[in-house]
Amino acid sequence: MAPPTEITPLSFATAEEADAWFTAEQDNLVAATRTAAEAALPRLAWHLAVLLGSVFMHRNAFDAWFATARIGLGAARSLNDRRAEAEALESLGKAHFQARQLTEAAEYHHAALAIRRDIGDEHGTAVSINALGLLALRHRRLTDALAHFGESLDIFTRRDDQRWRALLLSNLAETRYELGDLADAVTLLDQALAVQRGIDDRGQEGNSLFFLSMTLRELGRTDDAQTAIERALAIAERGSPVWLAHWLVEYARLQRAVGRPAEALEATHRAATIQRRLGDRSREAMAWDGAGEAYRDLGQPDQAIAFHLRAAAVHRQLGDDWQLALTMDHLATALIDVGRAEEAHRWWSEAGALLSSFPDPRAERLRRRVESVLGESAG
Repeated sequence: MAPPTEITPLSFATAEEADAWFTAEQDNLVAATRTAAEAALPRLAWHLAVLLGSVFMHRNAFDAWFATARIGLGAARSLNDRRAEAEALESLGKAHFQARQLTEAAEYHHAALAIRRDIGDEHGTAVSINALGLLALRHRRLTDALAHFGESLDIFTRRDDQRWRALLLSNLAETRYELGDLADAVTLLDQALAVQRGIDDRGQEGNSLFFLSMTLRELGRTDDAQTAIERALAIAERGSPVWLAHWLVEYARLQRAVGRPAEALEATHRAATIQRRLGDRSREAMAWDGAGEAYRDLGQPDQAIAFHLRAAAVHRQLGDDWQLALTMDHLATALIDVGRAEEAHRWWSEAGALLSSFPDPRAERLRRRVESVLGESAG
């Protein structure tokens, strides 16, 4: 159904105006999606659902996202439109992934991939393979992540899709960073950034700058890392609060690395406040953990312990063994500072047990250090 010709589409002078309009109209847009489905306008319903999902992902608007995505899936299936069905399944996969419901996310992404392969949708297939790579990365199956990202990159390179090619280069760089291949990560990020700047993909440029800051910091290139994260935050301030809150935690790590723990603490508190509003408990806990490290650097170990304990409780509840192990290590270190060695060793023992399930070099190095500390205390 074509819209009436007398309708004039809205236009906005600034992104802030558009964002304010969407905030005011969000409930109405959800209702419009539901009404379209109920009024036997399934094509309009699934298009609205997929479009709204692309906005909800920058707001963590999970209730609205899940509701509209499910409506879109039902509408697509009523049309027997398999391409539309895959789009709706992908949106649900993204929503569950962002909500840290990784089992459900995998189910939806695998379902989308099966349809896309069956109907010969090469672009969609590559998108779904990338999503599986992100799932492998979050589960810390880094070899699997490399394989998925490499397969997706090959498809997008063959299709000359520069935006997706750059995104895959950045995802590969994150995986290389986690594997400890820092020089390779920098090379991949430089390639990604060249493309993203060329096509003016500001959001993904910011994400690549975030990963670049992490990598350069670990290489000891703190001035270059500072430049990278400041550029990323400048993009986030005009873009998405989801980006801003996440990238602030890296800014805090860098401030600690250069001896500015007060600035680090301020950044983590701001990050945690935004994450609380967004409803991302996992990243809020990461910000709390960062606050704990900053408090320790400021000579306030009791505050550090309190924040690490809060973070550990959330990571345990979410079943995130990697973040839990990292937080336990930080907690044990803070406990040593106040002479509570027996408690510290209990936390380190549990962290070591968790780390034994991760075979990658970064996890192995941390596990060996934890075991060395425990061995010294036993001796």
